[in-house]
Parts: sequence; structure tokens; C-alpha cells
Amino acid sequence: MKKLFISIAALIAASLLVMADNYLKYIELADEAVAKQDWLRAEELLCEAMRSQPSNPQNVMLLSNVGMFQFYRGEDSLALHTLSEARAIAPASTVILKNRAKVLSHMGRSDDAMKDYDKIIAMDSINSDAYFNRGYLRYIKGDSAGARADYDMLLRLKPDDPQSLLVMAVMYSNRGDYDESISFYNRLLKKVEKAEYYTGRAMCRLAKGDLAEASDDIGRGLELNPEDGELYYCRAYLHRLQYSNDAAKADAALAMRYGVSKERIQELFNE
Repeated sequence: MKKLFISIAALIAASLLVMADNYLKYIELADEAVAKQDWLRAEELLCEAMRSQPSNPQNVMLLSNVGMFQFYRGEDSLALHTLSEARAIAPASTVILKNRAKVLSHMGRSDDAMKDYDKIIAMDSINSDAYFNRGYLRYIKGDSAGARADYDMLLRLKPDDPQSLLVMAVMYSNRGDYDESISFYNRLLKKVEKAEYYTGRAMCRLAKGDLAEASDDIGRGLELNPEDGELYYCRAYLHRLQYSNDAAKADAALAMRYGVSKERIQELFNE
């Protein structure tokens, strides 16, 4: 009898090892499918993993991943249902809430998305991604004060975050507060030089009438990217302010060549 018990225990142990191996194998294969952006195959493999070990505590995160695979396939409603199911199983998971908020935002349900970001921040007051995404939603809804509060907090958490600095620069520029916008572009450019950052700062300087500084920004930006249509547009605008119409037209043609719309060019010369 003792030998029988030992044999049964050995069989059970072997069976558990096979199940564990299968579970991990399904996940590995799903990772390979993700690398190929084969979202349907990745979903199928994670579902197989969950079926192989229904009580595995990791399954809730696999379910969240399934929801995102559905989202990437364009199945927004199905993804929302899956992520809400995962949320019901693990209400304390900020990862699941972040995923659901992303889907809700894509569906145009920004108020519901912001509620999820509110919950994330209530659970994790230093979650920088939640502040960034909620701030962006507030900004596009016209809540500039709320957006600024979120980005101020984000910059306290991550003082040199390029995305946050750029959003703040654009936000202040759109409000006509060009000095404040320039201060954020200055911080961005100290961190990393990009042609588009010089474009943004140049536009602020043109709006202020600081033509020499704008010209310097345009020149440096074109050194970094000589095919940046926005910089040629800025230089065309600069030439217009300097009453150099022939030079403005030449740069306008380059701007159109590199992607600036004909309508924007026409507006420039109709001013």
C-alpha cells in the first residue's frame, strides 16, 4: 500500500510538472506571436494557458493581456468587456485599470477613462503614466487648469520627462503665453536636441517678434533635419515679417515639398 501511495504521488507530481511546462510553453509561444503582431494567435495561446491551469493566480494578468490583444485587433467593445472582467477579479490592479482606460479613451469615452485614471491615482499617488494620460484628456477637453495640475505633478515626479515638457510647452504656446512655452522648450533642448523642438520655440519667438532668435532656431533645426517642412514654413513666415517676399515664396515651396499643406501656405500669404 505504501508503494502504491508513493507511485500515485509520483504520478501526480509528474502531471503537475507537465501542466506547468505546458502553461509556460503557451506563454512563450504567445510572446512569439506578439513579436509578429499576430494578436489573434497570441490570444488563443493565452486562453490555452488559462485553460491548462484554471486556478493559476497569474491568469488575471493573462486575461488583461487578452483584452489588449483584442483592442489591437480593433475589437474595442470585446476588449472593454474582457478588461472589465479582469478588473472584477483584481480590483486593486493598476495595470488592468490603465489598459481599460486606454481602450475607453480610444472609444471616445474620455469621462469614463478619466474615472479609471482617478482610481489609479487614488491607489498609487506617484503613478506618472496616470497623470500624463489624465492630463492629456483634460487638455483636449478644454480643462487647461486640470491639465496643468496633472502635468505640474508629473514634472515634480519626473522633472526631465520629455513628453511632459513638450505638452506643457505646447499648452502654453496655444494659450499665447510664449515666454512660459519657451522656458519648457529650453528645458527640452537641454535634454535632447530635436528639429521639432526648435520649430516650436521658433514659432513662439516669431509670435513675440524676436526675429533674430527665431532665425537662429530655424537654422539649428534645419541642420538637424534639412527636410523638415515646418521649419521651412517658419522661415517663410520669418521672411514675410521681414518683407522678403521672394525668399518667403521659395521657402514656402520647400515647405510644401516636405509635407506642409497648400492651404496653410495660402493662409500665410493671405495674412
